[in-house]
Amino acid sequence: MTISKRLFDMARAELNSLLDKASTWESSRDPDEDLYRRYGLDELTDEQLEAELERRHRARAAARAKVNAPPPRPTAASSGPRPKAAQPSSGPQPRRSSAEDDVRRAYAALEVPVGSNFETVRKSYRSLMRKYHPDHHSESPEKQKTATELAQKLTEAYKLLERRLRR
Repeated sequence: MTISKRLFDMARAELNSLLDKASTWESSRDPDEDLYRRYGLDELTDEQLEAELERRHRARAAARAKVNAPPPRPTAASSGPRPKAAQPSSGPQPRRSSAEDDVRRAYAALEVPVGSNFETVRKSYRSLMRKYHPDHHSESPEKQKTATELAQKLTEAYKLLERRLRR
């Protein structure tokens, strides 16, 4: 038997023993144990934990209700409508057009400030494509797929800004 064959067999045996240890360790521990410890819930009894969950649920529901509540109506005792400048802007802001949102998303995707000139956009696009090009991530199919999707998004953003800035 050659020495390389022996080394290969030893490595395989060591790997198999490590895999066996890992599988028994994973099956023996509670997957939620780390979460309990992280949020300080590992010392609570089941009843206390249920009460804490219910309290958090009620707090979230109250926050949602507060956000979704209609603005207060003016009362008859008020002295009439206030001038527009004096009204608080607690209501929803006017919706920007979809084209403006697309342009803002394109600037964000290329990691440049909104309103940057074409040279800055082009430099950022090229550096990001060098970093995230799918050919640089061919070692793993998942990484290559993610890099391909990201490269397509970067290209779409660049083309949109190129059309806008070269007018």
